[in-house]
Amino acid sequence: MSKIALLSANPAKFPFPVYPLGMGYVAGACAEAGHEVVQLDVQVEDLDRTLDRLKEFDPDLIGLSIRNIDNCDSANFTSYIDYYCELIRKIRSLGDSPVILGGSGFSLYAEAMMRRTGADYGIIGEGEQTLVALLRDFDGGRLPPRGRLFDVPGPFTLRGFRAPVRSPHLVEYYLRFGGIMNVQSKRGCPYACSYCAYPLLEGDSFRRRAAEDVFEECRELVTRFGADYIYFTDSIFNDPEGHYLEIAEQFVRWELKCKWTGFFRPQNGWRREDIRLLKSSGMDCVEWGSDCTTAATLSGMNKGFDWSAVEESNNLFAEAGIANGHYLIFGGPGETTETVLEGLDNLTRLRDSVIFAFIGIRIIPNTDIYRLALREGVVDASWDGLKEKFYFAPGLNWATVDALIRKSFAGNPCRIYPPTGDEKLIAALHQRGLKGPLWDYILKSRPRRRT
Repeated sequence: MSKIALLSANPAKFPFPVYPLGMGYVAGACAEAGHEVVQLDVQVEDLDRTLDRLKEFDPDLIGLSIRNIDNCDSANFTSYIDYYCELIRKIRSLGDSPVILGGSGFSLYAEAMMRRTGADYGIIGEGEQTLVALLRDFDGGRLPPRGRLFDVPGPFTLRGFRAPVRSPHLVEYYLRFGGIMNVQSKRGCPYACSYCAYPLLEGDSFRRRAAEDVFEECRELVTRFGADYIYFTDSIFNDPEGHYLEIAEQFVRWELKCKWTGFFRPQNGWRREDIRLLKSSGMDCVEWGSDCTTAATLSGMNKGFDWSAVEESNNLFAEAGIANGHYLIFGGPGETTETVLEGLDNLTRLRDSVIFAFIGIRIIPNTDIYRLALREGVVDASWDGLKEKFYFAPGLNWATVDALIRKSFAGNPCRIYPPTGDEKLIAALHQRGLKGPLWDYILKSRPRRRT
């Protein structure tokens, strides 16, 4: 059997440090197949110490998990490509173990990342089964020629996935800096938002774990590791079938003392008893997948709901004492100066909410926005995705939108633009012992209106 070192290479800490969940899933699959596995993370120790540990372990193969290639913020852009290239160069200096790339960021730009980094192999999509198969070939002396990309056979077949194998050393770090542990209750997304890559990465339907299994993972994180906060990393937590409510019921039934949040899709027709259940189960803030601020731009982004759903969802949760966070993009399809002004006015009716605003949509290959950008000449067929390109509605002036947002948000701590670049502040707050997503502390520090 092989020795494999898995290394999370993610340097990003906005909006908060994120435990490398995908690496834990892959580690579990490799260990179950009988291989010796070590999990490392560039965020946990400085790079020199990480490389020393890698050298001490002396792996047969090295798996590098790439979660983000940039921060997707046109107003404060940062690319991580050169960082990854330099990291791989330093890993190469330690020996000749093959380097295998994977992770969501890699999967979206796989061919370009292979060319840029010179890695030996790459795995597109869910890596549990594919990496185990590659290790089997390695043990049998059947490794394919270097430079090969492996894709998950479609459709997405990995069902009934279980909790990942977490490194206690990594868990301790992430709990110390933020107190959040992430949990995945399902994979995939059936919605067709025009910019989104979730269906490309996980498939276009939900694959759910049993609510009891999800709860047992949460309970272990709380009772064994002392987690204060759970973040459900699903593409959308509130699935139409109500699986998310079954999980909340488990929290209530077993009286698990833990706060939690997740990413929710706005909708009309919320039942107040469901919101009360979520609140009583420990939910204290919610991140909405609103994305746009008017009916026209929601339609242009193919969101499948209108502004009334955003306003109703936000204000009903605010009424229940749950803080609301929205990540919004100005400049998408259908955006005009008039819709920007309308949208900024719409935001004034969102109670107890923190708004993070972006300008322009980071174009991801093989999405609807990419195809629209091709038709409009924003990108051409030779573009490999690594050089940043942002979609911005034709005829709209970037500087005008920037000025309108800054004017509207001025003096309001709950309106944040540009949203990235505060990693040092986030680290300082975590060192003071604050737990959770942190943006909700802005709302918690002031009295809320009640109806």
